[in-house]
Amino acid sequence: MSHDFSSLSDEELARRAKGGDAHAFDALVRRYLRPALAVALEFVDARDDAEDLVQEAFHRALRGMEHFDERLSFRPWFFTILRNVGRNLVARQRRWQSVHVPETLAAEQRSPHDDAEWGETSERLSAAIEKLPEMQRACVRLFDVEGFNTVEVAEMLGITPGTVRTHVHRARRALREILPPTGGDDRREENDEK
Repeated sequence: MSHDFSSLSDEELARRAKGGDAHAFDALVRRYLRPALAVALEFVDARDDAEDLVQEAFHRALRGMEHFDERLSFRPWFFTILRNVGRNLVARQRRWQSVHVPETLAAEQRSPHDDAEWGETSERLSAAIEKLPEMQRACVRLFDVEGFNTVEVAEMLGITPGTVRTHVHRARRALREILPPTGGDDRREENDEK
C-alpha cells in the first residue's frame, strides 16, 4: 500500500509518527533531508560526515518522538536536535584534536552540454561560500540554495528572521565581491520578506 503524505502538515506527520506510524516519520525525513544536510555542513566539511550527522539527528528524533509536544512545531524541534548533535560532534573533535580534511562536493549530474560550465561555476561558488563566516554560510545555503524563506531559516538556525535577512544580505554582498558578475539578476533579494 502506497502512502502519500505530501499534503499533510509537519504537525500532522509528527502526531502520526508519535503514535507509531513509521511511514509518517519517513515522510518527515524525506521532507527535511536536504535542509538538514545544509545545516550539517556547517559542522563538518565532508558530505559523508554531514550525512552521518543528519542520520544521527533523525535517529535521536525518532527515539524522542514519544516526548514530542504536539503543540509545538516539528521543524524547530528537529533542527535543535540536529544543531545539538553537530555541536557535540565539534566539541568531541576539539577534545581529541582531530583534523578534518575538506573534500570537494560532487556536483549533481548535468546534461553533457552543461557539465563543463556547471562544474566550473559550482566549484567557484562553493569555494566562495566556504570563505563566508559560519552564520552567513548557513543562511545563504538555506535561503538561496535550498529555497527556504526567512522565517523557516530562522526556525532552523534558532535566530530571528531579521538576523537571517542581515546574514543573507551580507553574504550576497561578500559573494559579489569575490565572484565576478554572471549576467543574472537578483530577484530573490526583493523576496526576502517571504
